[in-house]
Amino acid sequence: MKTVKVTRGQFQVLQKLTRKEVGTLKKYPKILVESKHLLRTCKKVIKKIESLPEHANKHKRQTAYKRIISLCQKAVDSVEK
Repeated sequence: MKTVKVTRGQFQVLQKLTRKEVGTLKKYPKILVESKHLLRTCKKVIKKIESLPEHANKHKRQTAYKRIISLCQKAVDSVEK
């Protein structure tokens, strides 16, 4: 068996995985790369939504929502291809 060095955070996540989940990750390792990309995009979306002023006018909200939608669409498209 190979020994792999992992960080403390990665070790905690690996401990929480079930045998079935570990088997799926071994079978489809590409899932990890795609999930990292989606996670980064989700973080960007959260930042955009939090930076939106509470009393923003309709035009500013629509523009922000369009940007958020485009970010999400790019992430989904990159994962699906």
